Amino acid sequence: MNDTFWWPQAGADAGVRVASADAVLPAVRALPPTGLIYSARMRGQEMRDTDGVFTQFYEALRLPDYFGWNWNALRDCLDDLHWIQATHFLLVIDDADAVLSEAPEEREILWHAMNGAVKFWAGKPELPGQQKTTFDVILLCPADVQEAMRSEVLRS
Repeated sequence: MNDTFWWPQAGADAGVRVASADAVLPAVRALPPTGLIYSARMRGQEMRDTDGVFTQFYEALRLPDYFGWNWNALRDCLDDLHWIQATHFLLVIDDADAVLSEAPEEREILWHAMNGAVKFWAGKPELPGQQKTTFDVILLCPADVQEAMRSEVLRS
């Protein structure tokens, strides 16, 4: 994890990042940027099926009542987030290797949705007088599955 920062760095490639749950991260790399920050920590053990995934996102991101409880609705919400007053978002999923373990065919859809949201926010221009919004996702997993998970996420 020596080259990983929790928050986006200038020139860094946008995308979901995978990190070992037991990695040591120097405090200077964990410090957030200035501005309003919203962080959410989700429990991968409770995201074993699609209902669990949608429930964790609904609760962690305080999704609006009109959330449709499907993949398209999740993608739409991740690209909006107007109901949260923040300029920096950090989502952390603990035990990410357990996510959708009961519906593995759905994992690529979730990784694709999260990668899409990270890239969407990274690609939005910084408007004059407004701070750029950042959206970052970290998947925490055991060190022995970190590389396999990173490959899986990159393929999506």
